[in-house]
Amino acid sequence: MTEFPKPQDGGSLHAALLELEILNSSEEPEFDQLTMLASMLCKTPMAMIGFYDMDRIWYKSRLGFAGSLENPVAAMNLNIRQTYVLEDAANDPRVKEHPMVQQLGIQSMMLVPLFNPEGLNVGHLAVADTQQRTFDDKQRHGLELLGAQVGKLLQLRLSSRETEPGKTAVSDALTQAITLFEYNVDAVLIADASSVIRGWNPRAADLFGISAAAVMGKMVHNAIIPERNYEAFMRLQEQHQKDGLPKQDFDVMVKRGDGSEFIATLGVSPTDIEGQIYFIVTIRELTDRRIVNRELEKQKSFYENILNKIPTDIAVFDLDHRYIFVNPGAIKDPQLRKKIIGMDDFEYARFRNRDESVARKRREQFLEAKNTGQVVRWEDSVKNPQGQTVTVLRRIFPVHDEAGQLSLFIGFGIDITERKLLEEKQSVMMKQLSAQNTQLLDFCNIVSHNLRGPLTNMAMLVEFINDSNDYEEIKLLTSKLTPVIDSLNTTFNELVESIQVRQDMEIASEQIVLQECLQRTLDGLKMEINKTEAQIIVNFDDAPVVHYPPKYLNSIFHNLVSNALKYRSPDRKPRIELSTRRNKDSILLMVRDNGLGIDLTKHIDSVFKIGKVFHKHPNAKGLGLYMTKTQIEAMNGKIWVESIPDEGAVFYVVFNNQH
Repeated sequence: MTEFPKPQDGGSLHAALLELEILNSSEEPEFDQLTMLASMLCKTPMAMIGFYDMDRIWYKSRLGFAGSLENPVAAMNLNIRQTYVLEDAANDPRVKEHPMVQQLGIQSMMLVPLFNPEGLNVGHLAVADTQQRTFDDKQRHGLELLGAQVGKLLQLRLSSRETEPGKTAVSDALTQAITLFEYNVDAVLIADASSVIRGWNPRAADLFGISAAAVMGKMVHNAIIPERNYEAFMRLQEQHQKDGLPKQDFDVMVKRGDGSEFIATLGVSPTDIEGQIYFIVTIRELTDRRIVNRELEKQKSFYENILNKIPTDIAVFDLDHRYIFVNPGAIKDPQLRKKIIGMDDFEYARFRNRDESVARKRREQFLEAKNTGQVVRWEDSVKNPQGQTVTVLRRIFPVHDEAGQLSLFIGFGIDITERKLLEEKQSVMMKQLSAQNTQLLDFCNIVSHNLRGPLTNMAMLVEFINDSNDYEEIKLLTSKLTPVIDSLNTTFNELVESIQVRQDMEIASEQIVLQECLQRTLDGLKMEINKTEAQIIVNFDDAPVVHYPPKYLNSIFHNLVSNALKYRSPDRKPRIELSTRRNKDSILLMVRDNGLGIDLTKHIDSVFKIGKVFHKHPNAKGLGLYMTKTQIEAMNGKIWVESIPDEGAVFYVVFNNQH
């Protein structure tokens, strides 16, 4: 067999093909004719001319099969160094898995390597058959001659390219471009579309220790890239082309003329010179300081990327409490995030037309952290854009440098609105449980006191009914059960209602006109008012409207007015005065009467307790004032009384949260 030179690495092959401008080129009759001659010479249905790219075989010409012009298989898998014959490809372990063998059913094949003018193995000329067969020496020798002819075509291609108009070694326009960079402070090289060096300024000669004459006409990677990095550099070039040849910087390892290496930044700027693409490449050595700064910038970007993905509120401040970083968890709008950098909270509050009270509080916490060097924790309550109150748990952490000096502060905030609401509900539930415990004791007392009598009466009447045989007597005794049952039912309902008030912590409130609500109460007590000739005096001018649950306000008016009528003095006609007074966030209701009054020296601690009565009255149960107090306190209000026996009493009710 005829021996050929060993093929070079993939990077060198790729560079050679770029120089030949053969890859992805259109069909050319010269190559197709050689393919047809190969098929006729070897009497095979298939023939092809393929060139090796980085990770594919690209077919410049083919005969006898259709499909893609490339084969996505590593080009050097066959490692062809000589004419290669396969007589049973389907069972040959070296090629039986090859896509062409499997897809085209190839059984026999003969391949001749192709070389460029520099002796690099750049591809192959091959013939193939779907039948098992042998190739004689004449066919083998003839195919090798055709392969040599392909090599001559490549030589002619390169020669014609170098002498083509507009592609002279150095055109006038290119010479002017090279002259522009002659005295540039940076090293500059100019390369053509095939990555061949066409310009090399004096600074580049100094940086690399290589003269312009030594590099002109060489491929860029051959001139300045370490051999082990050829393939990676080629991939970088290919990706740059796929990205549309943008102006771009690359950090790569380069080599000097003496073989020493250093990291450099290649600033690649594509430009058009007389209709041809050239690349102006500035080369800057990365010094230790620049490398450190570059790494610090990478670390900064890395950590900022992490902080930006954390959903909580994070900000970084300098020693003057000015923002140097804010993540999207703190400010979603990217424009506002940029705007706040360099500001403090006061400046940002003025910029956003916000109240500075939050800024003042944050400044206090910052100064505490700065003066103590300790982590400070507090809570902020602010309005969000929807007008809802948001509570944020904040911490500010002092950060010290290696010398132990304060360098910056990190602010950290977590939205705890839901937790605060839960805590408030838990607090309400604890109060409710405590109140219910007290109610159970009161309930037991009132049951034993107020229900014992009616139940005893019912038991006696039932016993009399059972013992009697007289129908009229049984009818009389049965009629006496009705008022007892009514009294028992009323007492029980009032007890149940008092318990329900304690449990109903979220009853709805609405705007109520006091005069209208009071009038409904007076209408219900009209007979008692007329009977007692009571005088009702009302003055709600200072606060005519209250925000309150209607059910509760009706009950409060009814209990206070009915008590004033019930416990009137026998010596004078009842006089009941109702008035209101507005305070900042509350309304005060005053109900004054001239009745029997209460001896507060004896009963100050039991006025509003369940089951407590202070005067003999057939309808007194000790539930009215207890119910009133329960309803008022359920709405975070207050009630108290001032009284002198036999002169009357004044009940004061505070309705809170009346903004």
